Amino acid sequence: MMAGCAASLVLTGCASTEPKVAGAKVQASAVDLRETLKDTVKDAARLSQMLVVADQIGVDMVAGAKELDRLQKEQSLLNADYNTTPEALSQIGERIQAVRMEYRAKAISARQSLAKLATDKEWKKITSRDLALIGN
Repeated sequence: MMAGCAASLVLTGCASTEPKVAGAKVQASAVDLRETLKDTVKDAARLSQMLVVADQIGVDMVAGAKELDRLQKEQSLLNADYNTTPEALSQIGERIQAVRMEYRAKAISARQSLAKLATDKEWKKITSRDLALIGN
């Protein structure tokens, strides 16, 4: 999976019922992005810059997935507590949304950085797998 797939775990709020699964998917996606960049970008200077961005995407997305897993566990515990107030549920929901927004902003920024470093032809190849995954 490419950068878009890695980011989608955080951007859309997808979470596995098994916390390790989300992190593993994100890490696999980051590795795949690195490999695609290496196969696609022939200019060593631009490739080096793009790999730094790809590595940061991986770090950010794993951190986001872990934070969302933690918050969603907290939300489940609150939900299971008969005495939990609506305010407590609202607060945890707002914290979850804030984390999603934070990592969405990071993903968009990283995407822009990669796109600026790529040629149009390279970008089409870099994103082609994302498009294939959605049937385009």
